[in-house]
Amino acid sequence: MDDLVDDHEPGGGDDPNVLVARTEHTLAAIADVARRDEDGPVVAKAIDTLDDALDSLVVGERYLRRRLRLPEGPGAPAETADLLLLVKVQELRLSIGEIRVRRRAAAAVELHRSLTRLRAGLGTTELQREIPRELGRLGYSRSLMSGLRGSTWRASSAFAHEDESLAGTLVEVGSAMPGLIGREEPETEAVRLRTAVLVRDAQSRPRVHRELVTVGDTRDYAAAPLVVHGRVVGLVHVDRHSQADVVDEGDRELLGLFADGVGLAFERARYEERFSAMRRQLELQITGIDELAYGTLDWADAGERPVPHPYLSDGPLNELTRRELEVLRYLAGGASNQEIADRLGLSVGTVKTHVKALLRKLGAANRTDAAARFHDLTKGA
Repeated sequence: MDDLVDDHEPGGGDDPNVLVARTEHTLAAIADVARRDEDGPVVAKAIDTLDDALDSLVVGERYLRRRLRLPEGPGAPAETADLLLLVKVQELRLSIGEIRVRRRAAAAVELHRSLTRLRAGLGTTELQREIPRELGRLGYSRSLMSGLRGSTWRASSAFAHEDESLAGTLVEVGSAMPGLIGREEPETEAVRLRTAVLVRDAQSRPRVHRELVTVGDTRDYAAAPLVVHGRVVGLVHVDRHSQADVVDEGDRELLGLFADGVGLAFERARYEERFSAMRRQLELQITGIDELAYGTLDWADAGERPVPHPYLSDGPLNELTRRELEVLRYLAGGASNQEIADRLGLSVGTVKTHVKALLRKLGAANRTDAAARFHDLTKGA
């Protein structure tokens, strides 16, 4: 029994594998005591994870507390040893609890960072690509992003720690053999209840996506729905391929928060994409209206010298649209693209497009050449 009291940090420090090993050692000692107890042996399940260790330690502690309340008699000499075992069990439970608290606190901080990165102006296509990578940064060794159309969910992107080929395989399998709501029980629950779910011992579960579970050799995993504008549009899956550090209830809750944040990021991205598309369409409509009206209207800024009408002038300027001629006039005056955009109420990208077009039509090599040609063609006008 002396080997239970040593100079190591209580519970074996922060290494989950050490904690599992020390838990097994402690429970073996409790089992030795239990075999001599008239109440019979303590039956404990196999210990593969920290959750298993914690569950078994709770059973062992209950047994020891019950035994220590026995009256003095033939079993009294064992009381000191029982007390030492109880202390060891409590130390192990404390160490496991501290690890879990620290991990959840760190995960909350990283969750905020991940969602901040995903809201940083990414489009919907970029979001789909980045979501599995951000889940990797949250500590999951494998993650999968799937889109949902009707009742079918199909993989679109994945992450596998230090194994890009596995990530590709997960997408390939999840795309070629899509899941079906109503067939895979965990995903059906996630979509219909709009909540994150935890799946334990997936290898023995009958109603899971068997091909994905097999190719990933997945034991435990969590899945959560992505809700955008009140509708489930996708699913995210995570797991950890480790013997002592698997997915648990804390991961289910974390993934649920992540999915909620991602849903908002998708909504924001869609609004921005629609706004940009509407702005581009409006610019095209304004340009078309201007060019239709230009056949009957002269133009000149107040206090500035007017230039010839583009459709009535001779030479290369006749090939330019009204908007291109406006851009050329400011360009010839030394204005930058940003300054031209501000004066004309356009985006810098639109100005660049007009500059390229007018350089081509004038046969100019660059902006300076175009400005010189403009001055030559409008000299005396």
